[in-house]
Amino acid sequence: MKGFRPLLSNVQRLARRPVIMAAFSLLATGCATYQSSDAVQNIDLRYQAGDYALLAESIEQQLDLFDSESGELATVTPTGDVLLHLEAAESWRLVGNKARSIEHYDVIETLFKDEDTEGFGKKIAEGIGAAFVNDSVRSYEPPPAERILTNFYKALSFWSSGELDNARVEFNRANERARIAVERYQKMIEKEQAKNEEDSNSKQNLHSDGVQNALSQNFPNIEYWEVFDSFVNPAVAYINSIFLAQGPGADIEKAETLLQRVSGMVGDNAQINEDLLNLRQYGRLTIGSPQRWIIFESGLSPVYGEKKFSIPWITSNALIQVTVALPELIDRPSGMGVNGLAIDDNAVQLIPFARMDMVMRTEFKKRWPATVSRAVVSAATKAILQDQMGRKFGALGNLAGTVYANASASADTRAWHAMPEQWSLAKVPALQESSLRVPYGNGEYKEVMLPANQNTLIYIKQPTPYAAPLVELFYL
Repeated sequence: MKGFRPLLSNVQRLARRPVIMAAFSLLATGCATYQSSDAVQNIDLRYQAGDYALLAESIEQQLDLFDSESGELATVTPTGDVLLHLEAAESWRLVGNKARSIEHYDVIETLFKDEDTEGFGKKIAEGIGAAFVNDSVRSYEPPPAERILTNFYKALSFWSSGELDNARVEFNRANERARIAVERYQKMIEKEQAKNEEDSNSKQNLHSDGVQNALSQNFPNIEYWEVFDSFVNPAVAYINSIFLAQGPGADIEKAETLLQRVSGMVGDNAQINEDLLNLRQYGRLTIGSPQRWIIFESGLSPVYGEKKFSIPWITSNALIQVTVALPELIDRPSGMGVNGLAIDDNAVQLIPFARMDMVMRTEFKKRWPATVSRAVVSAATKAILQDQMGRKFGALGNLAGTVYANASASADTRAWHAMPEQWSLAKVPALQESSLRVPYGNGEYKEVMLPANQNTLIYIKQPTPYAAPLVELFYL
């Protein structure tokens, strides 16, 4: 943005044409991304520090749901930014306020439905706006990874509150979202392909050597990414299988089906293989002594950054260079280890079995062709505008069009920041009452007593070593 200021000053001093000045009215759209905004940076800092209550209240204020003077919270309504509701919901869950968390997750479900069923006219308008500006002007459509975790966290809240029927509904919704995602993304890809086939100029340019070389140079590894063959989150499916296999209403057949799928996704894992064998041979999770399943959800998920580069574009008048901005996945180092836990001063050996980057890459790679197509169409629209302004207003018009095209090129970097880096698993016998310690901060730890002779799932979430962990016990 700094590099544009002297140029803007000179052009504004010289420009006299309204159309040229209009080109600068949207300049600011490309100067900052969602990821770099102050509000998002504040969310990240508080979340990583474990200041969940302050974070939740801050987001409630942004949603106009919190009176800082009285300290009262208003009823959550389906208005505002879905991403703010997502951050608020998980922050309240980490605080331990399950009721408020569920209120936000309920509203998120409504917002999902509104987005999925919004009118054809609105989608057309958003598409036109995205072509002239960038993808960030479109209403946010949470990807499958976020939608599935929404139902998963809500299921955990219901389960820990003893509302097993509601938990079962949420687990079922998580499974259904994974299934629907396959169909949804296939339709999206076909739609974008058809659109490009209709526009001969876009088709010719999109498949040109110049454009393809620019893409391969800036994103050289996407085709080699390790991804899952579906949108299923193996951690969600694994915990769902444990839920289904326990209690008087156990569904062993469905639990076994889910667990078999998890086993195929994560590869050789002794604990998961043992669970699957027990379900197949004995119709239950354990034989012999009771066990403790420890699931550790840790670290920080990747976020989306922005990568800008130029591509050659052929217009009816000339060959020009246009700026394209595309999202890229960026890791967020958390410094989290997975083996700091201890039971009765004995270290717990956790084994990672599900990574969020693979879940996100699966979705990212699937929508990549459509993302590229929209970015290129947007660049083409601005190239045509630049060409027309150059013809009508000469060098000054061409300069204004160039500045606008470069500045308004911006990738959609919106994402839910409360997702983890990975899930790890350990199984230990439950022969005696024990003390589980989870370290955090500067020599602090959270201590939880574990019962003797009781099958138990211990679910832990901790984003950074400095943040206090959430530890929940589920008796199986």
